[in-house]
Amino acid sequence: MKVTFLIPPAYPQSRAPERCFGCNYGLSFQQPIHILYPAAVLEKAGFDVEFIDCVVQKKSKKWLENYVENKKSDVFVFFTVYLAEKTDIYWRDRIRELNKDAIVIFMGPEPTRVPEKYLSDEKTFVVRGEPEYIILDLMNKIKKKSDNLEGINGLSFMKGKKVYNIYPRHYIDNLDKLPFPARHLIKTPYAYFNPKLSKRPTTTMFTTRQCWGQCIYCIPAAYNFAREIEWKNKCGKKPPMTERSPKNIYEEFKQVKKQGYRSVAIMDDNFMGVPTKGYKERIMKICDLIKPLKMEWGCLARADQLQDEEVLQKMRDSGCMYVDIGVESFDKKVLDYVRKGTTPGAQMNAIILLKKVGIQPKINILLGASPLQTVDDIRWTVKILKMLDIDFVSFGIVAPHPSLEFYKIVKKNKWFTTKSGDWEGIDPYNTGIVDFPEMTHEQLEYLVKWCYRVYYLRPYYIFKRLRNLKSVRELFEDAKIAFKLFFRRRVL
Repeated sequence: MKVTFLIPPAYPQSRAPERCFGCNYGLSFQQPIHILYPAAVLEKAGFDVEFIDCVVQKKSKKWLENYVENKKSDVFVFFTVYLAEKTDIYWRDRIRELNKDAIVIFMGPEPTRVPEKYLSDEKTFVVRGEPEYIILDLMNKIKKKSDNLEGINGLSFMKGKKVYNIYPRHYIDNLDKLPFPARHLIKTPYAYFNPKLSKRPTTTMFTTRQCWGQCIYCIPAAYNFAREIEWKNKCGKKPPMTERSPKNIYEEFKQVKKQGYRSVAIMDDNFMGVPTKGYKERIMKICDLIKPLKMEWGCLARADQLQDEEVLQKMRDSGCMYVDIGVESFDKKVLDYVRKGTTPGAQMNAIILLKKVGIQPKINILLGASPLQTVDDIRWTVKILKMLDIDFVSFGIVAPHPSLEFYKIVKKNKWFTTKSGDWEGIDPYNTGIVDFPEMTHEQLEYLVKWCYRVYYLRPYYIFKRLRNLKSVRELFEDAKIAFKLFFRRRVL
């Protein structure tokens, strides 16, 4: 039985979203490791598995229609984020038109949140939360032509016109037992890249799942978001953070090096792990193990766990090139409101220490994260960023997704500006849908453009970037990303 994990061409939408984080139209595309995990599980169980990324491989709508119509696959699997909803539902229906016998399976945060929207008949299924073992159970049932699906926890399906949502499955607490992602299914490894890593080809990796933080606005990486939504449905709170062992992480690093990869973008929401007594030792052990491999890598982390210079030096010595930090603001009242769990001083100290040991800090700033925020607060934050002299900064507008606590605040206060008076999927790089007491959505949309303009179009910054470029390829990639940043189109 042939199973195709599919990222379809962007149709009827005109642009394709990035699906690793799932909340923007990609400036660059990184390997969708969250898709290659369930692919590896099915392949290990004996299924014939393929991965097709029509966006990156530049396969057209007509090509995919021919592929489906010629019955080259029995099962199509989508990983759907909110910006891909229209595209994936269109292709569900188009697949059914072209091949009435095909099975369609959805996984990801949006199908987990609203499975009934993705179920159209008895041959469509939604695998909620962490998909690896649920999709394996489902495929085994399909292979045996069994219609007894009620025992598969975490599965949603239809019988007749009735939707069945089976009780959530427990989160995977031993990540070391999972097979490594099926990277060999990637046909164009050089087409995926992270601009903060210079060595190519680049792959992605998870070393933990979830983050222990309680920020009320945070949309985590798409895989973790599906996991979080499902656990909230079960328990009303986020699932605990789970970690892989240093040895297991090292073995995967060895494998990707053998496969020809030269750098790794670690996609964890917080690479530093749970802030227990042993977290420092765990990070240092990982660094000691991977250092001899001489690979570049980078990660995401919380600022309050980046205060130990010894740990940061160990990370740099093992190949860490950047750390992505969700700073959001340098205003204390904003950080306290959103329950960031840190202070402006700790954030600035983390940036200073990273630069001191030679790790590039990549900073994310979220406009409208708190209704207490003002225009002056945002200007102050940009002023601090300039003073800290950071090369990579992303600015975005808050997106109060229905699965977040912040959504309840916005909904209760009737701050949504949409016609429905509710959430609509947006590109947070240029679109606001909330009017706060101190700022309107039009002001937020203007301010995000202003932030990019005043930060990146400074003569000092441009000269510095040109001086530090190492190749024509970097110049081309910088120019491409700059074009996308400054000439974004709104796509809903």
